Parts: sequence; structure tokens; C-alpha cells
Amino acid sequence: MKRFRTVLQFLLLAFVIGMAVILIGARNSDPKITKVTSQLTPTTAVKLSNQYQKTKTATIFLHGYNGGASSTNYLMTHAQKAGAAQKALVVHVYKNGVMAFKGYWHQSLKNPMVQVIFQDNHASQKAQIYWLHQVLVQLKTKYGVNRYNAVGHSLGANDIVNQALKYGHDRQLPTLNKVVTIGGPFDGLTGYLNAETERQVRQMTAKPIRFTSHFAAMVKQRHNFPKDVKMLNVIGDTDNGFNNDGYVSVASARSIGYVLRRQLATYQEQFYSGSNAAHCALNQNPQVAKAMISFLW
Repeated sequence: MKRFRTVLQFLLLAFVIGMAVILIGARNSDPKITKVTSQLTPTTAVKLSNQYQKTKTATIFLHGYNGGASSTNYLMTHAQKAGAAQKALVVHVYKNGVMAFKGYWHQSLKNPMVQVIFQDNHASQKAQIYWLHQVLVQLKTKYGVNRYNAVGHSLGANDIVNQALKYGHDRQLPTLNKVVTIGGPFDGLTGYLNAETERQVRQMTAKPIRFTSHFAAMVKQRHNFPKDVKMLNVIGDTDNGFNNDGYVSVASARSIGYVLRRQLATYQEQFYSGSNAAHCALNQNPQVAKAMISFLW
């Protein structure tokens, strides 16, 4: 049994090393935005429930590596069915450098949701941060968005945080209000085969035992992060004895709390365990959707 466990750990470790390269998505060159198009369709605004606060703050939804519309559809649909928000725009960033805004928009819209989709969902994180920045610039200049929330799954969570770290004081951008990060590999895939129990991990400091180069860069940039931002950090553990969600360790997902602990207005962690807490199930989890809605609206 002990030998089997050792072999299993080795295979998982090899798998994680391979996934580390995938999550980073290193590439030599990525397309720049060369054209912005808009295709809006007149429609009736969704009637929102009086249960929720109604503002003009837009909420951006961003998928992770190898993701797409299906990565955030569930969360957005859940929010709309609850009467908390309404899907307004889908922004496609194409490989040819075109950024296309499609959907419905009106200045009077309350709690509008904007879904961002990268056609090249294997692009480098550097490219994705640049694309996200350009989307936000357009939302402010063309659509009058002055404040925004952001929801990111997996690498999308990293993109959102790193965009804010890099461009936190850019006046071309709307002001960041709230962030929901779901299964974010902030310190890469370190600590994947953790020996401590889940309870012990939760009680440990959010500071990682080892910094990846990417994480160290985030720590150096922490002072660029906008002030007065509230964050909900969703963390999964499949409860398989290794303290991870199948891809991202609990320690890595928690590490953003160390980076931004003195920058944020508020910081909350929510843990989920079991099969519904797997990396590619967290963003389809009704409990996560409910927590997101309560936090944002």
C-alpha cells in the first residue's frame, strides 16, 4: 500500500509539472488588439429583484486556461435567474486582433454582467492581462463604465489580480470594486502534494513556503493594487488526502491573501470540499454561485 501511494504521488507530481507549463501558457508572441467592433441588439432590460442592491457597476466574468463561455455561463445564468444581475455584453477577443462587443447596452442598466472570451485560450498570461486591460479601457471609454467587479476562474483569477497589479492606477480604467477569485493558482502549482490535513492547512499562514518567480513578482507589485477593493477567495479541495482541487493546491489558492492582505478593504475565504469542489466543478457549484451573488450584490 505504501509503495502504491508513493507511485501515485510521483505520477501526480509529474502531471502537475506538466500542468504548470500549461497554466502559465508561455509563448514568444501574442496578437495585439488592432480593431474594436460593436454589435448591439435592442432588447428589454431584465427586471431585478428588490432583494439586491442595484447599481451601474459592471461585473466582468473571465475564464481560465483552455476555458471559454462554458466556464462562466453557469455563474452568470445563476445570477440572472436569482434576479441579482443581467447579462449585457459578451466580449470576444479574436486571434486576428479584433475585439468584438456583442449584446445589449444602455447607460441606465443596473448590475450588468460582461462575459469576456479569449479565442486563443492557450495564450500566455502576459497576453491575457493585456487583453483584459484593453477590454476594461473600452468599457469605460465606449460604454461609460466607471466601476467594475470581476469574477475569475482558474487562470482568469490570476489575470484579474495581475491586471490590477500592473495597471492599478491607470486612469483609463474603471475603478475596481469587488473581486471573486475561484480556484486561482496564484503561487503556481506548488504544494500540490501537501502532507498536512485540510484543517491544518486552513490554520496555517497564507504565506507560501516557497515563492514561484511569478508569485515573487506579484509581491513586489502589491502596492500598485487599487485601494478599497473587497475580495472573496473561493478554494476547493477534492478531499483526496493531498489538499488540492485536482489542479491547484489549497496553499496556492490561499496565497493571494498574503499578497494583498494589507491592500484590501476586506478579504474572505470560502472552502469547499468533495467532488463538487474539483477545479472544473467549482465554477459549476450552486453553493459557489450563491456565495458569489451574496458577495457582489
